[in-house]
Amino acid sequence: MVVSNLSISMEKYVYGCGLGPMYVLEFNKYNVQNMHLYGKKKNYSMNLGVCNIGDVRFELIEPISRSIYSDYLDKYNEGIIHHLKLGVDDYSKVIEFFKSNGIKVIQHGEQLGDMGKNIYTYLDTSDSLGFIVEVVHVTSDFKKPKPDYWFPQNKKIFFMPVFKKVFRVGIVVKNLNNKIKDYKNLFGMDPTVVKGFNIRNVKDMRVYDRKKSYDIKAGFYMLGNVQIMLIEPLSESIFSDFLKRYGEGLPHHLGIEVEDYDKVLFFFKSKGVEIIQSGNYLNKLKYSYLSTSSDLSYILEIAQKNRFTDFFP
Repeated sequence: MVVSNLSISMEKYVYGCGLGPMYVLEFNKYNVQNMHLYGKKKNYSMNLGVCNIGDVRFELIEPISRSIYSDYLDKYNEGIIHHLKLGVDDYSKVIEFFKSNGIKVIQHGEQLGDMGKNIYTYLDTSDSLGFIVEVVHVTSDFKKPKPDYWFPQNKKIFFMPVFKKVFRVGIVVKNLNNKIKDYKNLFGMDPTVVKGFNIRNVKDMRVYDRKKSYDIKAGFYMLGNVQIMLIEPLSESIFSDFLKRYGEGLPHHLGIEVEDYDKVLFFFKSKGVEIIQSGNYLNKLKYSYLSTSSDLSYILEIAQKNRFTDFFP
């Protein structure tokens, strides 16, 4: 997630949601080699605050100079996921695959560790996948550098996050069938399942805290340990609003499992966070989307632990 003020964002993560501690490091020309921006050699710098939710790493990125992060922030402001980092078996082969399919490298660098390198590349996959992809190659001798500092520096703070596991990234698309064809033609990927969500199978529908029926069609994919949900809105909803405002190519939300669904809802309500859409699938699976863009820099979907993957493996 790209943020305008890292310190403020880290405070919201740590003190607001019990996430952390945050590993903080500045990336700049002194610890990153071979920097490129939009195909040209150019130095850039940014501050990163890093922590984990389950086995997924979260990066809060504050741009210091011009980069793909500052451009993203200028265009969309805060509150939207910037990219997903995906693991690959063969870094060079993957880069060549994307280039051969006309997908451009938009930023690159080689972070120096105490030993070895962390080589990273961002690809303009917004049209093909619906989000920017980062792929990395970490040399076998790479030793992670020490942070500039840890946040908070008071190590006595007890962290008890309300989140357990990231299980999904939601992507809004104009036409699901066309996007499924794109995934198949370019990546050889088929959805594990395609489902409709509408008044026939979802009870207690609400949009912006009002009773309102909505209709969407969704395709589900598994990328490693995280599910990708492609969503085509067929009626007015938070998804159609997002599509009208931003178009395609941006992640809409993150789905995170929680131990106690009602307790977590109460927690966020007590902080003034609103439920912007909700429902009860087959009268067995409650889910809610929350207006957490200003707190977490993304829209949050919560679901009871293990329930969503039971229905949509």
